[in-house]
Amino acid sequence: MSRGATLLELTMVLAIVSVLATVVTPPLGRYLDSAAVQEAVQRYAVLHETTRQLAIARGALARLELDSARKTVTLAVRRSPSAWDTVDTRTLGSAALSTSQPVITFDPIGIGYGTSNSRIVFSRGATADTLFVSRTGRLRRSCPAVVSRHH
Repeated sequence: MSRGATLLELTMVLAIVSVLATVVTPPLGRYLDSAAVQEAVQRYAVLHETTRQLAIARGALARLELDSARKTVTLAVRRSPSAWDTVDTRTLGSAALSTSQPVITFDPIGIGYGTSNSRIVFSRGATADTLFVSRTGRLRRSCPAVVSRHH
């Protein structure tokens, strides 16, 4: 004679699973937010340096164009005074981004051209990280922060 689970046993199992899910879900969400922000920061840092090196290698102005809505960066090289050739467009991941300067340009020797201390903020959930582009085009990272959001 086989024995099945009683309603009381099923209810207890569901209660235990609910408690565990409640305890595990918030830290998991914070971890996923942090991972998404770090991924975006690292992707941007690589593209920033790639664009700088591209300007030096080609001996021409090169720029990064940030699109906050699409969460993408477009690398372009100046072909003539009025035309730019798009080299590549890359996504930065799922983190939101905002910037004080959507276009960062490097001159042929790799120095920032009109960047004037730009700030790029990547965020998702309660996690945010900020990158600063100096007047010379160098990238500096602030300390990652957890943003407190009170509703």
